[in-house]
Amino acid sequence: MDDETEEHLVNRVVERLAVRYPEAPRTLITEIVGQEYHGLDSGRIRAYVPTLVENGARTRLHRALKNPSPDQ
Repeated sequence: MDDETEEHLVNRVVERLAVRYPEAPRTLITEIVGQEYHGLDSGRIRAYVPTLVENGARTRLHRALKNPSPDQ
């Protein structure tokens, strides 16, 4: 998978999570997805990166929205 395709798939993750969590600020979703994506930068097998990013981001968004911090 080339970088452009991978980035496109990760952008689609942002779109899906924005629909799933309409109460979450778009900037928060983008930030969490970016953090999850960059956390997988060193991996050699790239085929599952979008899925792993979505799963990690969904878990973090669920936690963040359930227990919002005072600065959000």
